[in-house]
Amino acid sequence: GDQLDGRPKGYAHLEFATVSAHADFSNSLELSFCEKAKNLNQRRKLIMRLESQPKRDRWIYLLMKAAKLVIEDLYVTDKRLGRGRYATVMSATRRTYDNCLTGQVTKGSPARALKIIDKKMFWDRVRKGKERASTLIREVVVQATLTAELPRSQSRSTYLKIFGLFETSDTLVLELELLKGTDLFYHISARGVLHEREAAFIMRDILDCLSLMRRVGVAHRDLKPANILMCKSNETNGIAVKVGDFGMSTTVGVDNLVRGRCGTPGYVAPEILSAGPSTGYANKADLFSAGVTLYIMLCGYEPFYGESDAELVAANKVARVEFPESDWACVSNEAKELIVNLMEVNPDNRIEVNVALKHPWILKMLLQSNDQSNNLILSESVQDEVACIVS
Repeated sequence: GDQLDGRPKGYAHLEFATVSAHADFSNSLELSFCEKAKNLNQRRKLIMRLESQPKRDRWIYLLMKAAKLVIEDLYVTDKRLGRGRYATVMSATRRTYDNCLTGQVTKGSPARALKIIDKKMFWDRVRKGKERASTLIREVVVQATLTAELPRSQSRSTYLKIFGLFETSDTLVLELELLKGTDLFYHISARGVLHEREAAFIMRDILDCLSLMRRVGVAHRDLKPANILMCKSNETNGIAVKVGDFGMSTTVGVDNLVRGRCGTPGYVAPEILSAGPSTGYANKADLFSAGVTLYIMLCGYEPFYGESDAELVAANKVARVEFPESDWACVSNEAKELIVNLMEVNPDNRIEVNVALKHPWILKMLLQSNDQSNNLILSESVQDEVACIVS
């Protein structure tokens, strides 16, 4: 018989499928399904033989139920957290396997963030050239890979975890980690500038995420404060962040190079701006973006400026880092040194992620974590917020 832990031999589109007891074979059922999604003219039949009639009837019931599933069958949704160009994020609680049938919710089920993507709106943007067709695949595959690669000994991740995926004819639903906090862009905007100690803890988490991504062969390519989520931590400092929005991420090629031009002007690494359509670059572009993020945390504004998009891109490409005395006099030289090392124009000379994690400035700031003022810094801005990223 089939082995539950064996490799799947295929899949069946359950939408518009029919299932019934087989007319000739005892304890068997017949599943008729579309060979391709929504293609009612091309159908296939699958015969399944079960151990007993009660098990057959149970399978028939479950398959009929699954063929008509809607979001509300799997989740109890709460409030809307945000809405973007083609997606809505809701807080929700997942029903258990048995409770999908009864409509009950298991007490104590963890709250999640549901990113509900309207497929029609998404593909409309793709046809207009406003979105990449591979965006959703990249987002799901990369987050699933990172979630699977999290060491069991590590209690907390530094990236937004994905727990499930559910698709209907109209929507694609991502079940994501729900965070109590806000994004780093909002946090910086609310405070103006961050204390070096707070910025160091945030950088520690960002670099830790980049270290894991480097290890599994993934590049984010759109790292910026708006894609970094603040969350509460069990550590005494009370500061923690997670990297999210992997829609522009990609995997490293067999030659250990990344390809493709994307990112946000002002944050993107110069080698991406200089790359040709098929030119590869090292998986160190995210370190440059991390340096830009650290710069912004410590002064409140971006390092590059232009009156137009073209001027901004040109300044970004040159990547000249300046520290005006009026804004940087109180910032330590060690912090400035790390920024310069991260924002090195030549990726060959750019600091490695594991070296950056052990930079003297970060280690020095972490040793000062007993200062309880950090808890006040974080709680003032995020205690009533829920973090989410919408597209």
